[in-house]
Amino acid sequence: MSSIAFTVFKKELRDIFRDKKTLLVSVLIPLLLFPIMFYAIGRTGSDNAKKVENNFEVAISGGENTQFRRIIENYPKVKITPSSNIEEDVKDGNILVGLEIPDDVDKLLEEEKGTSVKIIFDNTSQQSSMAQGMIEKTIEDYNKQVVSHRLQKRNIDVSILNPVKVEYKTSATDKDSMGKIMLSMLLPLFLVIYSITGPMGAAVDLGAGEKERGTLEPLLTTQAGRMSLLWGKFLAIAVVGLTTTGASMIGLLISLTKFGESFGTEGGVSLSFGVSTFALIFLMIILLNMTFGALELSISIYARSFKEAQTYLAPLNIIALVPVYTTYMLDARNIDNFYFHIPVANTVCLIKEFLAGVFNTSHILITFGWILIYIMAAILFARYMFSKEEVIFRT
Repeated sequence: MSSIAFTVFKKELRDIFRDKKTLLVSVLIPLLLFPIMFYAIGRTGSDNAKKVENNFEVAISGGENTQFRRIIENYPKVKITPSSNIEEDVKDGNILVGLEIPDDVDKLLEEEKGTSVKIIFDNTSQQSSMAQGMIEKTIEDYNKQVVSHRLQKRNIDVSILNPVKVEYKTSATDKDSMGKIMLSMLLPLFLVIYSITGPMGAAVDLGAGEKERGTLEPLLTTQAGRMSLLWGKFLAIAVVGLTTTGASMIGLLISLTKFGESFGTEGGVSLSFGVSTFALIFLMIILLNMTFGALELSISIYARSFKEAQTYLAPLNIIALVPVYTTYMLDARNIDNFYFHIPVANTVCLIKEFLAGVFNTSHILITFGWILIYIMAAILFARYMFSKEEVIFRT
């Protein structure tokens, strides 16, 4: 890169970050977005559980003076609430769950006959569904006690019910595996989103924005050549995109490690990756931002105005997310080769492999080769746009 291009790069970068709003949008918001979001998710789930525990209102019909009913009534924090119409009260949210118990339930169980209990709950309510699960767990535990009692009466060892015991030996701890699964699902998605949106504002401003403000023409009259201007603007856009994407990825990592209750783990998930994994993913972030930065700059230069550039660039998010969702549920250890020839999808698949500890040389070379081709094609397209007078002075 020539000294003139480097001077343009520093000038554009200084102008971009001179505005405090840019720092807010590029760094602070992406950095705090995920921790706040996952904290809110975890807090909401925790609040729901506490509300169920503290307001566990249950209506019971039938089964008066039976042992089965007493077991339900003695469930921790259960509040037995009278109801003339259990179904309506559950639907209206007056009670969380209702039970219809046969009056002869104890007799039927004593005679070793089958019986049924009806659980009435609102499957559109999260709290009602949680209460239903808790009641059902209590009934399952009672069933095991009844079966155990019946076997003991016959002098049969209870272990006959479980002739084969299952022991688990996993390749990673629960916290490690949860962290890798969540990261493999979330990281590629948000990486692509921020690699598109991160450079977009700067690209629109340094292309169409300068044309609209009338500052591009005077810039072209300086001793700086068009290619120097192009490289300076491109690198400034890439740095802004990388800053935004990096801040969002740090925020995501903080969320996963600090707010584990959002994912059903205590105290956060574990993210134990090698230096090579982080280095390769960071390289992917750089290359992806350069690709979209160059593409967005070329489109911005072509546009007549700031608004027109935004209109052209808006569909990029939707288009790029199609291959992301297409590969969303792929198993990192069994990805077919053809996915690594699809733009964006190859990046997602490669990140999935890195997170799973898979370093397939062929997949790495194919993906990095294609990404370099994308970057060069985007830069050449931007160069073509920047060299055409009818595009530069198109207003």
